Amino acid sequence: MRRRTTVTRPKRMSAEERRRHILATTVSCISQFGFWGFTIRDVADAEHITEAGLLYYFSGKEELLIEALKYADHINQIAIAERLGVTGVTGDVLADGIAYHCDHGLKTILQATVETNADRPELVRLYTVLEGEALSEDHPAHDYFVTREDNLLKEYTVAAERDHVADPARTALQALSAMEGLQLRWLNDARKVDFVGEWRALADLIIR
Repeated sequence: MRRRTTVTRPKRMSAEERRRHILATTVSCISQFGFWGFTIRDVADAEHITEAGLLYYFSGKEELLIEALKYADHINQIAIAERLGVTGVTGDVLADGIAYHCDHGLKTILQATVETNADRPELVRLYTVLEGEALSEDHPAHDYFVTREDNLLKEYTVAAERDHVADPARTALQALSAMEGLQLRWLNDARKVDFVGEWRALADLIIR
């Protein structure tokens, strides 16, 4: 029996709408099965189209993976910016960090990030699953995650300077590490972690 990811789709979509919907479905599939576990057919079945129809929009599984990551980064970045009331952010986390468009410090930016992520467990699961897989250099998302982390740490260092910490770069690394670790505990629902509340307490210890 084929496994399916249930996705409700509009009856009619433009080419761009279809493309975005395929990416949203891909995010759901990868967050459940990982890159190695999901297939083009999984996504096509969930979209109620043929594999050939899906491949009209994307050349293959690896392109679908990278574009799904870009899509996830885009919508999350925009959501965080909106929560902070920051304008001018394009959503490209690899080159357009929120800290470059505002005067907020790292504590404020990460609080907004955690609050946003708390409403989007599927996206958090996507990153958690893929970051683990992409530790292998032969993973198609390896370079993407290396670049993504480098850019996040640069952005967070800029933001940490506004918090007047002694070592902004070290604080940025510690804060990112703590947030990702807490996210993993939170995703394990059996532990019933208060993600937002526990992060607030951690942030007070790290950024002071």
